[in-house]
Amino acid sequence: MARMSWQEACQLDVSLQSLNHFFSLPPSYAQTLTGGLTNRCWKVVLPDDNTYVWRPTTPITNAFAISRFQEYQLLSSIESSQIGPKAIFVNEHGLLVDWIEGDSLTSGLSFDSLLKTMISIHQLDTARVPVAPFSFTARVDHYWLQLKEEHKTEQVKDLYQALRSAPNLADVGSVLCHFDLAGYNMVKTEGANRVIDWEYASIADPRLDLTLSIHVAQVNPLESVYRYCQLCDISGADDWVEGVLAWLPRIKMMSMLWYQLAYQLWGDEKFLVEAQSIVNDLNGQNS
Repeated sequence: MARMSWQEACQLDVSLQSLNHFFSLPPSYAQTLTGGLTNRCWKVVLPDDNTYVWRPTTPITNAFAISRFQEYQLLSSIESSQIGPKAIFVNEHGLLVDWIEGDSLTSGLSFDSLLKTMISIHQLDTARVPVAPFSFTARVDHYWLQLKEEHKTEQVKDLYQALRSAPNLADVGSVLCHFDLAGYNMVKTEGANRVIDWEYASIADPRLDLTLSIHVAQVNPLESVYRYCQLCDISGADDWVEGVLAWLPRIKMMSMLWYQLAYQLWGDEKFLVEAQSIVNDLNGQNS
């Protein structure tokens, strides 16, 4: 993380200037935060040592259909659960949230521990969560429509067209889903594991959230589903197994489009490599 004076940080990222009227005294310093793919966030430290995270609104967040206002409303609605950071302030330039002090769980997190955190999110009261239901087709269409023709190869196009529709599944209800729950978005505190980066969160089929985390962690789908059902005291796991297996190729396709769009926006070859790896994986399954 690069540490610099507040004045230097404001010159580097002009969105920070929108906080000058919010703080009674200028922050002591700011640090760039590493690890986020979608966002380039800032750690902001005040003279009284109160610490925040600034999550700016950028062309990148807009490209991925991320709303800082929705993120603010969501975090405010689940504040009493203390599972996420406290939302402090939002404007058209970004979102300010509390800094969660603790150890990153990027490494050393068991999937069992992740599942327990996921379940605690899924059990939150959605009636108080003011976010729109998730539409898989609308999301992948949004990514696809922003891709330049040069990135719409025949392989990518075939997979998108084959997998853009949601599967026809038994209804298991809708819950609050984080949609990027992994160790890199979890912090170990004295009380419990807490979760950051709620920018993709929405109301959706819990099997979709579970499938995303299975895909990211590269763990055994069947074992993970059965363990989730055991922890939730769900007697019949068949609908859950069927759902996760049906969502898995679709989640991979959505991730492929995300990486293609990320490559288009940043020009970093690692995103193209990830996208192609998923293409090869899906084509290998379909062959």
